Amino acid sequence: AQQGVRALKHAAKQAGPITVQLRGGTYFLEAPLVFGPDDSGAGDGAPILYAAYPGEHPVLSGGVRLTGWTVDRQGRWHLTLPEVAAGKWAFSQLFVADQRRYRPRLPKSGYYFIAGSLPPSAASAGKGFDRFVFPPGAFRADWQNLNDVEALCFQTWTMARLRVGSVDEANRVVQFSGNTHGLEAYSGLPKGNRYLIENVKEALSELGEWYLDRKTGELTYIPFLTEDPNRTVVIAPRLEQLVRFQGDVEKRQWVHDIRFQGITFAHTNWNTPPDGNAFAQAEVNIEAAITAVGARFCHLEDCAVAHTGGYGVEWGAGCQNDVLLRCELTDLGAGGVKIGEMGNPDDPERVVSGNSVEDCLIAHGGRLHPAAVGIWIGHASGNFILHNDITDLYYTGISVGWSWGYGPSGAHHNRLVGNRIWQIGQGVLSDMGGIYTLGLSPGTVLDHNVIHDVESFDYGGWGIYPDEGSTGLEITNNIVYRTKTGGFHQHYGKENVVTNNIFAFSREGQIIRTRAEDHLSFTFHHNIVYFKEGTLLGSNWSGKGFDLDNNIYWNTHEDPITFNGMTLTQWRATGQDRHSAIADPLFVDPENGDFRFKPGSPVPQSGFVPIDAGQAGRRSGKRGALAPVPRAFPPPPPPPPPQPIHEDFESTPVGERVHDAITSEEANTQATVRVSDAVAASGKHSLKFTDAPGQQYAFNPHIFYQPKFSAGMMEGSFSIYLEPGAMFSHEWRDNANPYHTGPSLRIDAEGRLFASGRYMETLPSYKWVRLSLTCGLGENAVGKYDLSVTLPGQAPAHHYTDLACDPEFRTLRWWGFVSDSTRVTIFYIDDLDLGPRR
Repeated sequence: AQQGVRALKHAAKQAGPITVQLRGGTYFLEAPLVFGPDDSGAGDGAPILYAAYPGEHPVLSGGVRLTGWTVDRQGRWHLTLPEVAAGKWAFSQLFVADQRRYRPRLPKSGYYFIAGSLPPSAASAGKGFDRFVFPPGAFRADWQNLNDVEALCFQTWTMARLRVGSVDEANRVVQFSGNTHGLEAYSGLPKGNRYLIENVKEALSELGEWYLDRKTGELTYIPFLTEDPNRTVVIAPRLEQLVRFQGDVEKRQWVHDIRFQGITFAHTNWNTPPDGNAFAQAEVNIEAAITAVGARFCHLEDCAVAHTGGYGVEWGAGCQNDVLLRCELTDLGAGGVKIGEMGNPDDPERVVSGNSVEDCLIAHGGRLHPAAVGIWIGHASGNFILHNDITDLYYTGISVGWSWGYGPSGAHHNRLVGNRIWQIGQGVLSDMGGIYTLGLSPGTVLDHNVIHDVESFDYGGWGIYPDEGSTGLEITNNIVYRTKTGGFHQHYGKENVVTNNIFAFSREGQIIRTRAEDHLSFTFHHNIVYFKEGTLLGSNWSGKGFDLDNNIYWNTHEDPITFNGMTLTQWRATGQDRHSAIADPLFVDPENGDFRFKPGSPVPQSGFVPIDAGQAGRRSGKRGALAPVPRAFPPPPPPPPPQPIHEDFESTPVGERVHDAITSEEANTQATVRVSDAVAASGKHSLKFTDAPGQQYAFNPHIFYQPKFSAGMMEGSFSIYLEPGAMFSHEWRDNANPYHTGPSLRIDAEGRLFASGRYMETLPSYKWVRLSLTCGLGENAVGKYDLSVTLPGQAPAHHYTDLACDPEFRTLRWWGFVSDSTRVTIFYIDDLDLGPRR
C-alpha cells in the first residue's frame, strides 16, 4: 500500500484525492505501518484516504492467530510456540473469540494485603521501594518460572507492576527485580496496601485463564464450554504498535493529509519490562497502538481501536489539526488518547495544538494499567474534546495539564465540551476525577459535560477536580452526580470560574476546597448543590480566597444546612452567599439523573439557565447500552480491621528508617530519623531523631503512622530519652482538612512537658521516661484524654486526667513524633504501643 501511494503521489497532486479501499477480513501485520512525509496527501482538499470497502470490515491486527491446539484429558488446550521458546516473542495478553482473557491470579477473589513494609534494598537505595513482608502462604519460592511472576501493587493513584526477583519464605519477604517510582509516601509499599499476584503457573485453574511458559514455549488455555479448538479464533499479540505517522519536527518535514476511515486496528502487545513498570501518574509512559509525531491534518474517522496493550492513539510532538472522529476505542490495556508531551516545548512547531477528539467512545480501559486515563492532554493547547462517551476506567476520565503548581504550562485554551463520563474509579485507585486539571490553563473551558458515578478506593472520588495550580478555568453548565467525595474539588489554583452547574449526591462533602491561599482561588456562582448525605462544604474553608454567591442549596433530608459550621445568616456575615438560597429546585427525577425542573421550581427565577443533559455524549446515533465487560480488577474489599502498633525497632537494621512509618526528612541536611543501637529502653535498638539547622520546616524531621481506629478507648504509649536541648512533639490527628487534633504533647528545650498547651512537669535528660495517653474515639470521644508519666526508678506513675482536646476529634488516622528544634539536637524513642485499652 505504501509503495502504491508513493507511485501515485504525483497524480494525487494533479487529480485530487486518492482512495485506497481495503476489503473485509483480518490482515496480520508483520511490522507497523509507517507513514512518512513522502506518503502524505497533496493537501488543499486532496488527502489520501484508506477506507473500508463499502459494507465490509477490514481489521489490521498486530497479533497472530493461533491454531493447531491439542486437548488433554482435562479439556485444557495446549500449543507450543517455537518463537517463544527461542526468546524471540512473549506476550501477556490473549484474545479469544474477540474477548480479553487474563493470566492466573492470586488470590482467586479479592486482594492480598502487605503484612509489613521494608526499606529499599541496597540495589534500589535512593530510587524506590522493592520489597515487602507478605502474609503467610502468599508467595512461594518453588513456583515455576518465579521471575515471570508479577505483583500488582496498588498505591494511591498508581499501581506498580513488579516482577518477582526472589522469595524468602522463612522471613516472608518478597524481593522484586525493580522498584517503585520513588521514595515518596504515595509511591511506597506500606503495610496494609493491596496487591495481586499474576502469572503463577500453579494457580491456573479457572475457565478463561491461560499461562505461557516462556522457557518451553508452551501455551495452556482453559476454555469455556462453548469454545472449540478448531473454530474459536485465538489471537496472541506480537506488535506493540500498528501505525506510526513519522514526521520530522526538527527538519519541518510533516506527514500530512492522510485519513483512515472504517478500519479496525487491534491486538497490540505489551510486556512488563525486566525491572517492572511504575510511573508517577496516568501511565503516560505507555505507548499507543497508533502514534504520531509531526503529523498535520491526519484523520481517523469511523475507525475502531481495540484489544491493546497500551493506549489507543497518541498525537505527539508537532502534531497539529489532527482529528479522531466517530471512533470507538475499547478494551484498552492503558487509556484511550494521549495529546501532547510531558515536557513543555520551547519550539513553537513542536507544540501540539488544534487536535480534536469528537463523537468517540472510549470504554473498558486500564485493563493492564489501571492508572491510565480516557483522554490525556499534556503540554498541548487549543485542542477540542467534544461529545465523547468515556466509561469503565479505574482512574480519571479526562486529564488536562502536566504542570504541578504555578510554573509555565503549555496546556491552555483547551475545550472540553459535551462529554459524558461515568463509571470512573470503581473503587480501585484514589485521588481521581471525572475531569482532572493541572497547572496554568488560561482559556480552558469545561462546559456541558455530564459526569456521574465516580468511586475512589479511599479519598478523592471527585467529579471535577482542579488540582495543583489549576488556573484560569471556565467551568460552566456541567451536571455532576453520584460521586464519593465531592462533585467539585479545588486543591489549589487561581481565578477559576464555576458557574451554572449542578452538583448532586456526593456521599461525603459536596464542594471541597483544600488549600487556603492569599489570592482569589475561584468564584462559585449560580450553581445548584443538591444532596442527601455528607456536608455541604468539605475540607478547608479558612481565609477569604473564594467567592460564593447566587447559589441554590438543598438537603433532601431537610437537615439544617451549615456552611463551614455556620448558619446561612452567619455565613453571609462573612461576605459569602449573600444572595444564595436554601430551596428545593424540584428536579424531575434526580435519583435517575433527570435534572430537569418540575413546574413551580424556584430555579428559573434565580438566574440559573437550564442544562440539557441530553446533549452530552456521542451524537452519531451509537448511544445504546454497552455490553457488559468483566472487571479487570476486584471490587474494593471491606476495610480490614485496624491493626495495633507494637514497635521496638529490633527487626530494623541500624541506620535504616523505620519500616512501617512514613519518615519525613529534608534533602541535603543532617536532620534524620534512623534506627540506632546507641541506647535502648529495651532490647538493643531504638529510633534516633537528629535535628539540625537550615531546614525549611521546623517540624522536620518527623515520622508518623497511619492507624485506622475509629471507635473505642485507645491507649498509646512510648518511651523517650532526651538529650539536652531536644524539642519534641507528639499528636493524634484525624484525616479531616484541616485536621482535628486529639491528644497533644510537647517538650521544650528545657525538658518541660506540656499537654495541650498546659505545663505538666519537667523531664530529666539521659533517662528513659514512659508516656502513656488514653483517649476515646467514635461514640467514646468526649474532647478529653488522660496522660500518665512514669519516671525512671519512681513509682507510681504521675496521672493527669481530663486534659482537653478538639471535641471534633473522633478517628485516629495520624500518630506522629516530631523533632521541633532548629539546632543540632538528639532524642530517642522506643517501645511504641498503640491499640485498644486493655
